[in-house]
Amino acid sequence: MKILAIRIGRVGDIVMITPALRAIIDAYPEAEIHVLTSPDGKRVLKDFSPQVTRLIVHDRKSLLAFYHVRKIEEALHQENYDRVFCFELNPRFSDLSKRLTDNAFCIDYSNESAHYSRRCLDAVQRSVGEALNDYWITLPVTDEARVKARAILAEEGITGKTFVIGLHPTYSGLKKVAWRRSKNAARLWPAQSFAELAKLITAYGKEHSLDIRIIMDLMPDEVDVGEEIVRLSNGAVTMLTPPLDFERYKATLERMDILVISNTGPMHIAGAVGTHVVAFFGDVPPTDSAAYVADGRNVNIMPPSKEIADITPQQAFEACRSFFPE
Repeated sequence: MKILAIRIGRVGDIVMITPALRAIIDAYPEAEIHVLTSPDGKRVLKDFSPQVTRLIVHDRKSLLAFYHVRKIEEALHQENYDRVFCFELNPRFSDLSKRLTDNAFCIDYSNESAHYSRRCLDAVQRSVGEALNDYWITLPVTDEARVKARAILAEEGITGKTFVIGLHPTYSGLKKVAWRRSKNAARLWPAQSFAELAKLITAYGKEHSLDIRIIMDLMPDEVDVGEEIVRLSNGAVTMLTPPLDFERYKATLERMDILVISNTGPMHIAGAVGTHVVAFFGDVPPTDSAAYVADGRNVNIMPPSKEIADITPQQAFEACRSFFPE
């Protein structure tokens, strides 16, 4: 059997289809699975499963994107897929799925109140013909990546016994031009709030004699935000800017005991590698796009105003404290 799954999107979008991919793998253990995805998808799904034998990349940002889709469709027709699962939100790809096979299963576009990952699982369920238990987001982490991550942390005096709290103060799209990022402004928690949270955590750690460290693992274009948080927190936060390495980054997130973050891609990665997440949501509710994990693993906070800036450091601290060591 040969199966195609389709999802073109950013990092978080791809992580959210991993429960459905796991369900497909379990339901069809002998199948060869291909995924039509984005450049981000190729990075996220690398080594996801031996059954995922091919990642077909479509870059929707390319100037020739429309032409590339037509060429890809021609190639896909030659594969003679037995089943196609379309998790893409663009109806163009659900139409493509139905042209490739009569056994095409797409997400329910009308059920927007359900979590996106659950809608993907429901599409698989229609293929299987029986109820599916929940699968959760998951990503593999290699031992080699863990060694790299721990070496970087060790340079900062962080040992295997240290309770590590990560802060992620930015979101994808922050550096875009003003007219494109204005609608995402509700996703940015102020640097001052991150700094105050760090002070609360540090004071708690000292009071209870806990080895707690607060870190930020940032990309070069995020350094200015990170430096402001370090300054405002009086050095309570350690900023890391190691060489870009997605596999190592996953391992660093895995090593964190908690990640504090707004609704953006690393939130999903952290949930997928088993890290507790305290996540802030603005105008997009967590019921649709929070990290899809078992109850009790994460805390999602959405203020009545739908403005993330209105979440107080004390609220974030109380959410973190629910995961602190006793």
